[in-house]
Amino acid sequence: MSTDRQIILEKIESIILDISRSLSENKSPKYTLISKSRSNVRQDATGIQLGTATTEVEMFGRQGASTLKFSKVVQILSFVYKLVLENSNVTQRDAYYTLSGSFNSQNDFNRCFEDVLRILDVPRRALGLSAAPKGSIAGAVKITQGTEEIDCLLLGKSGYELPGDLSNIKLDSLGARYVLVVEKDAVFKTLCEKVIWNEVPCILITGRGYPGLAVREVVSRCESDFNLPVLGLFDYNPHGLQILLTYRFGSARMGREGIQYTSNIQWLGLHWFDVKDANAKHFKKFGKKDMQVCDSLLSQPFVNQRRRYYEEVAQMKRHEVKLELESVDDIKEFVVRKILKKKFFDDRFHES
Repeated sequence: MSTDRQIILEKIESIILDISRSLSENKSPKYTLISKSRSNVRQDATGIQLGTATTEVEMFGRQGASTLKFSKVVQILSFVYKLVLENSNVTQRDAYYTLSGSFNSQNDFNRCFEDVLRILDVPRRALGLSAAPKGSIAGAVKITQGTEEIDCLLLGKSGYELPGDLSNIKLDSLGARYVLVVEKDAVFKTLCEKVIWNEVPCILITGRGYPGLAVREVVSRCESDFNLPVLGLFDYNPHGLQILLTYRFGSARMGREGIQYTSNIQWLGLHWFDVKDANAKHFKKFGKKDMQVCDSLLSQPFVNQRRRYYEEVAQMKRHEVKLELESVDDIKEFVVRKILKKKFFDDRFHES
């Protein structure tokens, strides 16, 4: 057994032993985990990451829900212990179904598992759990998984579904000049159908909304391994920009591994210039949540210290409208034109 696995097992054993001892002494059991309070989130112009400050969680807290969540976290710790001991691997979805009698939903399981990651302070891969597939790749890239080779130039409109665990995946560029990240699966499929890589040699990737770690890892690897620029195409709304910034800066919600796979993604669109002359019927009005997200973005260092992004968010808030990628006429020609004319923002927020 590797030293790392042994350390994880010993840490879980110690936690369970402390809980048992507290219960036997009629004390409220506790566990310690990395805090995700605002004061422990490092947020600057380079990224977002949790610090090292910790907090304690009591089983018998002031609210009854604390006891229930505490027991759920302990269940996951026990489940993870068995995985590490047996050197097994499952997806978070498989784990949820195994323990579904104790959890209300997949999201309920995921939130408790995020606490386990902050308790043990290790990557999820070290615990034998990987995220469920939530992303696809297509275009000028070859994927090798064991003895199987997949030429993504030859795949259909759905591309290759990325697995949650990429440890056995090898990527090879097939003459790509860009990595193109698109927010939505529907737009990804349209660009695949129209074979966009025949006009702009690219590796096409979607995270189907907010990206999981596996998708972000693939984007980061394509950027670093093949020395390619990464371009991002998102809805014209504050949530689209938040998704782009997750690729660029990471996410505190994912714990201290959340900043591990970042990329210098450049904003291809949608920008105000792209949508200002669109048919009015395609626009949707801002809701209260959209305004709140805009205000949050404008207050964040990596937006307010970079003029181009700040101006775009300010325009968005001023006009109070949003527009989806599906409303763009001939999305392939739109993307090709913007790339060839280099109408995207680089990391210094100048047009490249």
